[in-house]
Amino acid sequence: MIDPPRRGDSRTGPPFLRLPWWVRVAYAIVRFWFVTVPVAALLSIADWYGADWPGPVRWVVLGVVGMLALPFAATAVILVVRNRQEAACWRRLDRDETIFGIYLPAGSRIRFAEKTHSRLISINLPHATDVLGIRMAGTLTWHDKWRDSTKVWSGTLEEDQSLGGLPCRGGPFGFDKDYTVFDTNGVVQRLMLAATHELLRLKLPRGTMVTRGDDHRPWDLHLPADAGVEIPALATTAPAGVTLSVATDGKLEQIDSGHGQTIVVRGVPLNSKNFHVRGEQVVSDLAAPFLIAGETQPPGAAVLIDLATARVQLAGQ
Repeated sequence: MIDPPRRGDSRTGPPFLRLPWWVRVAYAIVRFWFVTVPVAALLSIADWYGADWPGPVRWVVLGVVGMLALPFAATAVILVVRNRQEAACWRRLDRDETIFGIYLPAGSRIRFAEKTHSRLISINLPHATDVLGIRMAGTLTWHDKWRDSTKVWSGTLEEDQSLGGLPCRGGPFGFDKDYTVFDTNGVVQRLMLAATHELLRLKLPRGTMVTRGDDHRPWDLHLPADAGVEIPALATTAPAGVTLSVATDGKLEQIDSGHGQTIVVRGVPLNSKNFHVRGEQVVSDLAAPFLIAGETQPPGAAVLIDLATARVQLAGQ
């Protein structure tokens, strides 16, 4: 039987407090270097210039200086070892070379996951470079798995450019993870529109983030925060900031948004957080009180709208 930990037991409390005392002391010395370094320096200077200390006191002073200096020396050794290990995972090209199916210029720095250089992480380009027909700059990141199966590259377009008939915006999209994504054939899988563009029978505004779909997966069209888009099939306008899931045949399947904007369909105010199109029917939740069959239903009530007849009823009836 294992005894439960008692108050003050080293097995309780935050992880830092469960570390050995000497580790915590060393961390404090390095963490508060602006205090410990001046103290160690003053004690060393005083000892060097022959402060009139009794023998035992001098040894105590030297011990304190050594205790204050040792964590810094250990930290320096750790940093040197770590830097050497990381350096072994990098390779710098001294001439133009084709690596992992793409032509790279001299000066490119390739980062691997291990010293054997078998698993690629990223490539730092020395300047703007054509990669699979796409003008890229900065860092290319390799993804073994993206959207379940596709192997892709992600990176920053050097400038606005047309790729596969789509006007793609250069630069990052404003978030660390949002970069242009393209597969090993140079087909763009995710992009931000640099201009208004008609796609899947929708006139998408500039700034729409487009994620490519296929026969098994719908396209994701994330609208910018300052512009909506007309949806002819629903005879309404999707609000700014929502994401439209559209099949390759142009049929809207779903609208999603964590902000819960209101979209009005056949006069019914619906919540975009839970909006589905099933054939000729829309299933969603009310965004505001609405009269159905003589009774006012509260926000959040699930409703079904028949697009052909404009009939509205509670879902499940």
